[in-house]
Amino acid sequence: MIVFWRLFLSYFLTDFIFYFEPADKLRSQNRVKRALLHGGIFLAWAMTLCYGYLTMSWPFLELIHLPGWLVIILFALFYVSTERLFDFGGKIRHGYFLSFFLKTLVNMLFLFLCVPLYVLYETGNFFAEPWIIFCAGLVLATRVVGWCIFTIEQDRYGRDYPTFDERWLLMMGRAIFFLIMMLPGWRWIVLLLVWASACGYARKIRLIDVSNLAFYGGIFAAIFFGFLVRLRFYLVW
Repeated sequence: MIVFWRLFLSYFLTDFIFYFEPADKLRSQNRVKRALLHGGIFLAWAMTLCYGYLTMSWPFLELIHLPGWLVIILFALFYVSTERLFDFGGKIRHGYFLSFFLKTLVNMLFLFLCVPLYVLYETGNFFAEPWIIFCAGLVLATRVVGWCIFTIEQDRYGRDYPTFDERWLLMMGRAIFFLIMMLPGWRWIVLLLVWASACGYARKIRLIDVSNLAFYGGIFAAIFFGFLVRLRFYLVW
């Protein structure tokens, strides 16, 4: 699963860090530029992270075997097409969240059906590369969780994009929760309680003025993903 997790990281780095509000405005201005930007960034990340596997034979959708670089290009084309295919925001109930969820699910399934799984047989470990798993977990706990919560709030309240301060303040808070979970031994429990108390006080004095979902949901998700990555490093609580 080395290749899968590298592509997994490439996908979320593209979709949730290097693809933000200014790029999203291209949706109504120029769809071609948007697609080229989106696909180009993914190709750059995927080709870089999977450099050692590009000439390897990959099972494209379990149908035929193709070189890795060609499979990545084909996935990039599929990837940008899902922007239009799963665009339900404002059209149906819970449309923004469904767009986010279905697009992510379909793309992850596509990747899983294309990566060379025999790399898993060679390593014998589903999470073979700890540094990739760490980066993937950090991206999930910060940007992906934030984006998921935003789509839910879009559906419920019709809210606008989070401000720069709100977005990065919450991401940094969740990142600290995630990183605390990486500490060895049991010291993480004390620091987790201290940081949770500090965040609670900051919200009480309205230094952090966000919804309950964004605050408590974000904290829980960051701790959850941190715990999963912690298992990869220590295999203990």
